[in-house]
Amino acid sequence: MANLLNKLRMLDAAPKKTPSKPVDTKKDFACYRSQSLFPLSLFTNHCHARQDILQAIFGCPFPAEVHPEDILFLDTETTGLSGGAGTIAFQIGAGYFTASGFVVEQFLIHDYPEEAEMLRLVDGLMQRFPILCTFNGRTFDIPLLKSRFQMNRISNAHIPNIHADVLYPARRIWKLRLKNCRLSNLEEQLLHVQRDDDLPGALVPQTYFQYLKDGNFDPLLKILEHNKQDIVSLAQLFYFMCRQVDKPEEIEAAEDLFSLARSMEKTGEKSKAMKCYHLSAASGMAAEACLAMARIEKREGNCDAAVKLYQSMLLQDKKSVAACEGLAKLYEHQLKDLPKAVSYTRQALLLLSEPALFKNETVQEQQKALQYRYARLRRKLSKQTT
Repeated sequence: MANLLNKLRMLDAAPKKTPSKPVDTKKDFACYRSQSLFPLSLFTNHCHARQDILQAIFGCPFPAEVHPEDILFLDTETTGLSGGAGTIAFQIGAGYFTASGFVVEQFLIHDYPEEAEMLRLVDGLMQRFPILCTFNGRTFDIPLLKSRFQMNRISNAHIPNIHADVLYPARRIWKLRLKNCRLSNLEEQLLHVQRDDDLPGALVPQTYFQYLKDGNFDPLLKILEHNKQDIVSLAQLFYFMCRQVDKPEEIEAAEDLFSLARSMEKTGEKSKAMKCYHLSAASGMAAEACLAMARIEKREGNCDAAVKLYQSMLLQDKKSVAACEGLAKLYEHQLKDLPKAVSYTRQALLLLSEPALFKNETVQEQQKALQYRYARLRRKLSKQTT
């Protein structure tokens, strides 16, 4: 009993503990920011980025006057490459032209609570520009940013209405020759940019997740460098493309000229398309270019011009089957000369019947179609003569 009383007296004599202060969980988060400046000499002459050229490339309206300072070049680095509700842009880079050079601003969040602040900074930056330029931003970067703006309750985000996504025209112009139209390959093949010790894009998400675990910022410097180069290359590619469309006579590769001609044809730019087809014919794609030009002349009702193009192909012995087939259609439907239509169809069949080691399914289908055409024309001709 005495021991218990002594213990109680010791407790009463002990100094009273003051209640601990509540932990302040509202911290002032500040995302990482950096700014770099690149000389204007790195970029192609801006004079080629005129309204007519831009509209021909991107298929959307542009202002009558487009200045370099009007365009914001944007690229994101994300926690996932396939998008989805759980994907966020942990790093956003933006580039723009000033009188002193090309500025690249970069924002990166140290942790998820900093996302709202970063998005507000990017939103404020986008307000200054009427035109946005990205590489695959139409299907990835911009939908992702719109989703993140909404998730962070940032209403009325100022994403520019005019969006020039370089990926789609790049595929139309360079895919025939280069096959791979990733930005890294385009910059290497077209801009002659060689990246040293570059972090592959596929490793970006896991590099950031590792930083969230260990707090080591050094590996993120490679992500920032990768993103910075993407933005500079995007701006260079944008103006390089404008120059090629404006000055196709400077293009050396016949495949690029042919692809550019086909792109101009699809947008209704007949005169530019014909110019590029002529240039590609002179550069080594004569057969393909003549076929395309004949198709345009036929569509425009210039049958005599189309006939001359097809006949020039026969003289050069290039794509003779296609030329004969084109002439057969012209003489049947436009020129109403069935004997010549029959003659050219027969000639195409004879060319296809020449011995070959192997005839693929395409050739076999072509033979069947020509045989059907030949039989139909013969019936049609016999009805005319009886």
